[in-house]
Amino acid sequence: MKDIVMAYINYLYSFKGGLKPKMPNILPSAYNDSEYLDVIDQLNADFDCLDSTAITEGFLKG
Repeated sequence: MKDIVMAYINYLYSFKGGLKPKMPNILPSAYNDSEYLDVIDQLNADFDCLDSTAITEGFLKG
């Protein structure tokens, strides 16, 4: 069994990691509170029509 585990570990080590993309430098001062609040309100409005209880029950029941 230990041989199978070690072979699997070596298999996982064979994967090469990807490079992360360089993130742009965004100045926090470029945005103000009202813009953040507008985006949050819009997101909440977009998802108001979803019945999260039905989605959760469907997920739990499979």
